[in-house]
Amino acid sequence: MNLLKIKLADPLISKMTNPLASPLVLWSICCLVIFIAYAPGWNGPFVFDDQLNILENPNVPIHDLNEQNIIRSTLSNESGPLKRIIPALSFGLNYYFADGFKSIHFKLFNIAIHCINSGLVFWLLTLLWPSVCHTSWAQQSRLSNPRVAFAISGTLIWALHAFLLTSVLYVVQRMTSMASMFMLMGTCLYVVGRLSLEKQPAQGLSLMCLGLIAGTVLGVACKENAALLPVYIGALEFTLLTQLHSSQQTIKKVRWFFIIFLGLPILAGLLYWFQHPSFITGGYGGRPFTFYERVLTEPRVLWFYLSMIIVPDIQTMGLFHDDFKLSSDLFSIWTTLPSIIGIIILLILSIAWRKRFPVFAFAVLWFLVGHSLESSVFPLEIIHEHRNYLPALGPLLAISYLLLFALPSKIPNGLRICMIFLVIFCLGFGTFQRAHYWSSESTLIESLAVNHPDSPSSQYLRGEILRKREKNFEGAYAYYLRAAELSPEEAGFLISLSMVTPDSFTQLETQLDSLQLARSDYIVNIIHQKPMGAWGIRALDVAIKCVMSGNERCLSKANDVASWLQALIDKPKGKSAHRYYSLVHLFAIRMKQNRFADALATANTGIKLNPNNPRFVLMQAHALIGLNRLDESEKLLDNIQRSSAGRVPKYAQRIIQLKQTIELIRNKKT
Repeated sequence: MNLLKIKLADPLISKMTNPLASPLVLWSICCLVIFIAYAPGWNGPFVFDDQLNILENPNVPIHDLNEQNIIRSTLSNESGPLKRIIPALSFGLNYYFADGFKSIHFKLFNIAIHCINSGLVFWLLTLLWPSVCHTSWAQQSRLSNPRVAFAISGTLIWALHAFLLTSVLYVVQRMTSMASMFMLMGTCLYVVGRLSLEKQPAQGLSLMCLGLIAGTVLGVACKENAALLPVYIGALEFTLLTQLHSSQQTIKKVRWFFIIFLGLPILAGLLYWFQHPSFITGGYGGRPFTFYERVLTEPRVLWFYLSMIIVPDIQTMGLFHDDFKLSSDLFSIWTTLPSIIGIIILLILSIAWRKRFPVFAFAVLWFLVGHSLESSVFPLEIIHEHRNYLPALGPLLAISYLLLFALPSKIPNGLRICMIFLVIFCLGFGTFQRAHYWSSESTLIESLAVNHPDSPSSQYLRGEILRKREKNFEGAYAYYLRAAELSPEEAGFLISLSMVTPDSFTQLETQLDSLQLARSDYIVNIIHQKPMGAWGIRALDVAIKCVMSGNERCLSKANDVASWLQALIDKPKGKSAHRYYSLVHLFAIRMKQNRFADALATANTGIKLNPNNPRFVLMQAHALIGLNRLDESEKLLDNIQRSSAGRVPKYAQRIIQLKQTIELIRNKKT
């Protein structure tokens, strides 16, 4: 209630006598426009990471609202060290109330979060007006209610921007939008406290602390980059909030606030980094780029982001940007050095002009702070559009400011407003058009393949659609081959290519270099030497399921699939989870082929690597049955049954099944 009183007590808010200019009405209109702009994507598909994190995650669904199911769903995500528990739980609740994985319920929930965020942006821009109104251009404004115009135009320009679409219609990126929701809440609370700090210091400091701490903690529970909230707020204080008239005592309190909440954490982080450099550099072992390549490439990525924010092009946008070339040195790509210099110049100007042009300074610093984790030295993927969901607010606020106040004062207000609405309409129409791409899996992937012909992931997914949905193996072969040629060291593309390559093509291998990419021994070598990513595991999984289904085309590739699994088992410094996965499925394939001796050898390898895992002993017993060594198998089963593993339901059930098989074989013999 106190927060509400502070807001209503603001004389600038109280001037909104026109009912149509009330915040609630304006936000409702904004939400309606957002839902219309995203309407084509309401029934769109789950895509890419949605599969692994939601659809194929057995811990996500909540079938009954009891404590056990809720806790299991809350802890279902493995994406970050804190498990991103809030969005993980929201996926489970979506499943429960929708009675299944119905994409429209998940998408509408994401759009609703985006609407909430638009309301928070509107509130934030309204709160920032006392800082913005002191700028020279804003003081010359002839608008009757410039504060409302600034807040609603900035909100709509941000909320309807097509570059933010993947944070809304890509279901798993709810982690990004939810983290941003708590960060925006925290920022608004901080600004409310900051505005009251001069007259009510105790209440002001309480709200500032509450906003920063609660926003950070809740945000980090959604995604780790919410730890940047103190830095975001620091950029806001350093630029726009310095325009407020504050006493020396207030300024001193603010400085101590940031020494405690920003300076000390940054110092602690730097000390930890210096003491544990592998914290960052160690992660590059599993990436197809080096630390040096990433650091040189990211400035170009930042300029790409800015270009899409300022001049959006939905054909250039996409789910994947693996067609973005890496900078191997300062001169391998001519834009590398100018990009680095340009970012440095922007940073210097934003600091030097923070009092003269605070909106410009805010736009630059807010954007750079937002990318200081995901677009810097950390070994993450090079480029993703969803990383701009909150950082884009800085440049877009500056654009809104320029459109409202920087145009010549002689321009009539009506024409000025019409120009702004034209910009908003174009942005909304662009989002509407892009949402059409996301209306179905086939239209999305077709647009990716057409608009990004040099993206191996986009070409690969087009091949997946042709093979799975349309059973067009020849068409799929062409796209898989293109993906493999673009990324010849990605095991997933090579595996899928090999699975659809006709056996008759093997006669041409010596004549065509491209066919070497489908050779089993080449793929074995890649798996053994290169990092095994999500594409590789996904392609292997599809190949295994196809072999186990008995499909004639796939059965002819069973030995190839087995050799790839064996390569993953033998891989130096391979992941234990990948090794376990490969042992289990290699055993299943060998049993499917009736190669029981090879199956037994696989089970023995599993026992050697993990002697405490009962599953490998059960596999051993199963293989012995195939070899007709029934007494040995029965003895193993008796030993497991007497152990603690025998009391585990899934193991106890399997023991009974195998013993029944032994009895059935013995009865047939007699």
